Amino acid sequence: APSRVPQRSTSTSPNSWCDEDMAQELALSSPSTLSLVQNGSTVREQMAAMIGAGLHVFNPEWQGSEKGGHGPNNSAKGKRYSGTFRETTLKILGSDEQITFPVQICTKVIDVKEALAKHLMVDPEILSFVVKQGCTMRKQNDVEEVGRVVTVKGIKSFKMEKHKWPHPTAVIGAGYHGLKTCMMYAKSGDHDFVCFDRYNRVGGYCWITAANKHSKLQTEFGAFHVWWGEEMLQENCHFPGKEWGIWPRKEKVLEHFHFAAERYGILPNIRFRCNVTSIDTIGPRSEHSHYYNLGVQSLDGPRKTDEVACSVIFNYPGSMTKNRIIDYPGEDEFDGTISYGMADDCPYDKLGGNRIAILGNGAFAVENARTAIEYGCRKVYIVTRRKNLASPRVPCWFVHQGPAPTPGALVLKMFQPMYEATGFGDPWKFWSVHASSDRSRVHIIQNSRFGIGDVTFLAVACGLLEYVQDTLKRCSRHTLHLTGGGTIDDIQVILKSLGLLGDFEVDRMHKMKQMVGQFCDGDWRRVLLIDATGMNAANFTTFSTGISTKGFVNTYKYLYEHPHEYYKMEKDGLLHALPCNAANEKEDKPAYVTDVKFAMSSGIIMDGLCPRLAILNDCDPVYKYRMYHACHPLDYFLDTAMKEWDHYQELWKTQNGLDAPYQKYPYTREMIEEYFQEYSRNVAGWEVRADGKMDHWPEIGGQANKAFGSVPQWAKDDNAFAEAQKAMESDHIKWWGDHLV
Repeated sequence: APSRVPQRSTSTSPNSWCDEDMAQELALSSPSTLSLVQNGSTVREQMAAMIGAGLHVFNPEWQGSEKGGHGPNNSAKGKRYSGTFRETTLKILGSDEQITFPVQICTKVIDVKEALAKHLMVDPEILSFVVKQGCTMRKQNDVEEVGRVVTVKGIKSFKMEKHKWPHPTAVIGAGYHGLKTCMMYAKSGDHDFVCFDRYNRVGGYCWITAANKHSKLQTEFGAFHVWWGEEMLQENCHFPGKEWGIWPRKEKVLEHFHFAAERYGILPNIRFRCNVTSIDTIGPRSEHSHYYNLGVQSLDGPRKTDEVACSVIFNYPGSMTKNRIIDYPGEDEFDGTISYGMADDCPYDKLGGNRIAILGNGAFAVENARTAIEYGCRKVYIVTRRKNLASPRVPCWFVHQGPAPTPGALVLKMFQPMYEATGFGDPWKFWSVHASSDRSRVHIIQNSRFGIGDVTFLAVACGLLEYVQDTLKRCSRHTLHLTGGGTIDDIQVILKSLGLLGDFEVDRMHKMKQMVGQFCDGDWRRVLLIDATGMNAANFTTFSTGISTKGFVNTYKYLYEHPHEYYKMEKDGLLHALPCNAANEKEDKPAYVTDVKFAMSSGIIMDGLCPRLAILNDCDPVYKYRMYHACHPLDYFLDTAMKEWDHYQELWKTQNGLDAPYQKYPYTREMIEEYFQEYSRNVAGWEVRADGKMDHWPEIGGQANKAFGSVPQWAKDDNAFAEAQKAMESDHIKWWGDHLV
């Protein structure tokens, strides 16, 4: 209750914050802010260790507040609480394992229980603290001061215990998601998994088949590389170096997949050239003991099928893998080339010197426009019902390095220089933008993700690319007749990029009618992930797949390692709260094909019912900022983007016959530094620098697995320590206000 919350001190006396023992080591330089004297390093480290462990530091001055109701004259029996630091040792019953860490004399059992439970990701109710009293052992009550030497009952180790399933984990698909899943299991020391894939190499359908030989990564390699994440770092696989480039082509991307598979030692766990044709559930799904038999067919030699038992299934069916087939009247009269702009179906030898029409406006349409222009075509038309937002490279880079999500309003502000310089339109007026009247808040909703790259905008500015907002009605010889009454003449090639469809065979293999969250037919031990369709966001953490895939695997891997957490969520109504997605045969949409809103809702509900899941990714903000400025520092990134911008203009002059004035790159370092200042002021609340320096942030490496009660690295930094004290003066004061008795 508010009346019980102690009030913050405004005194500058050393004794106002700490008791007599602490005052010998601490001195206050300003109200509520600690400054250590020369010999006070021990106290500083002890305070930081308590804060880092999740314990609540007590300021003895709080108990004297009249408003707080805990002064010496009105607290229970006049009791005072000592803030003197000391050490507590916890031991495991029946084990030699023990940990020692700093506490205060007044630190309560319940505080240590809850912090330890959070660290181990167990229920604090299962923990019992026992201390020796004379010749006997006595159980401590939650409100007592924690003992100096405590025996802990209810756990077998101070390391997180993982459930051991009787059968291996199955991973269906060795594309990006499947590869990442295998790597994360192997990196955690669990090699009891088997992966199945139809190809003879890692990489999956998207990069082995769907991408054409000229496809390039649209997002930066730093956001995409498959070993993304602090917990994935190891000696032979650290931050990506410049040898990978920023926007590598198809073969380099595939090379990186194989590189990662070798480095993390997962190739022996992958069965290539096979197809999972059936999944049978053995035993009632409601029983913990149920498992699965997979029918696995070899694709080489005799089509022999064998059975593989598994306890858990991660299924990655390759998103949508079938072209949406639409035949238009008059195609037989067109007298040109008509093909689908996917895989290597593009007629490269017929692009040079011709005029091309691309139907559609998704990522493949933009990719095909770049390819056609690189092959020397005279002009490209993108024919689309509605023009979607596209992202230049600078905003994409900025979002991926930001430690906090970038608001949509700032994203659109970063779009503006490119849109204005190239005549692409006003980004605020696109159909997918929903903004407040003062443009301070923005929500972007569209059916496809941003096509990312500078070349699209440059081609528009140079007259090589034109967007036509209409739909194709029919064809005649070298002519497109549009629904709105217009025509596009002298067209020799039509590339259809009309979207992709899912495969109902995936639904049939799982014998499912619907997805419940990410669970196939509501079965929590069969999860399925695709790259969710569309965009629906007000804040942006990433335009790529690296972060989201790591978060997905972390979530479900944790639940499989700690099934009691899932059963608790199920008891709390998880399956009734999760969104459902049923198959829609009329629209050619299998149950497993879900949009981004569905995926976001599922994630929010999961995190809400199990807050411990958020802890799994709490190192991501620091990691993404440090990693990005290490592998794609601003000056290197900007210089590379500018050189490619100029290279294309020179290429088009000689190859495409371009006769247009030089287009200057619309971004400068000074502009980007202004974005950083606005981001620091309005988003982060502290200085996020364009040079990547953040001295008061901890170094990357092993933070997620720090021992309970160890001194965090930020304790050495004055600014970070001051920020921790500010949090202590707000969060910790409230906790103690609720627990003082």
